[in-house]
Amino acid sequence: MLNKTKHTCIHTHSLTLKMQDEERYMTLNVQSKKRSSAQTSQLTFKDYSVMLHWYKILLGISGTVNGILALTLISLILLVSQGVLLKCQKGSCSNATQYEDTGDLKVNNGTRRNISNKDLCASRSADQTVLCQSEWLKYQGKCYWFSNEMKSWSDSYVYCLERKSHLLIIHDQLEMAFIQKNLRQLNYVWIGLNFTSLKMTWTWVDGSPIDSKIFFIKGPAKENSCAAIKESKIYSETCSSVFKWICQY
Repeated sequence: MLNKTKHTCIHTHSLTLKMQDEERYMTLNVQSKKRSSAQTSQLTFKDYSVMLHWYKILLGISGTVNGILALTLISLILLVSQGVLLKCQKGSCSNATQYEDTGDLKVNNGTRRNISNKDLCASRSADQTVLCQSEWLKYQGKCYWFSNEMKSWSDSYVYCLERKSHLLIIHDQLEMAFIQKNLRQLNYVWIGLNFTSLKMTWTWVDGSPIDSKIFFIKGPAKENSCAAIKESKIYSETCSSVFKWICQY
């Protein structure tokens, strides 16, 4: 009887120890899972912070690059615009300023007036595809205006410049035929050609000399001589004479 009671006590004690071990295991397991979950959450938040940091850096770099590209584009546009203007001012129109007799003419009151050639330059650099203005005729990419008034050569020259054009420059016989067809008159008409005492030659208002193989000028070649056309021929006339004229751009 005593042995049986002793055995029962031992068995009960073993069960108690076993249950305590299981509770301790479960407690440790739960604590381990909580610790693991906390570490995982901490790592996830840290990774998110790193990603956000790099995202801000990349966004800043992108904004800087876009700003640089925009400034570069604006600079290129300004440089191209300035280059075109400088080319016009220093290049294609430089010849026109070499002849003082063309740019410094006598006017009606007897004084001398300096006539700028910048309008000549502007008309040359204009896009040839632009439609001609009202009352202007178009031929081979150029526009022509025929006057109904009569002025001296110098006043006609100024009149054309003030309208962003120049007195007529004839390049060949085909252009001369077009002009004669639209004149419909037999009177003299001023063109952009005069005798320059500086070079002692007939010179167009753009500074280029006349091609003697294409055109022959009837009359004296001397100072104060300007050219007028009549019936497809070119004549030397006194610059103070008053005729109709033709503007061109």
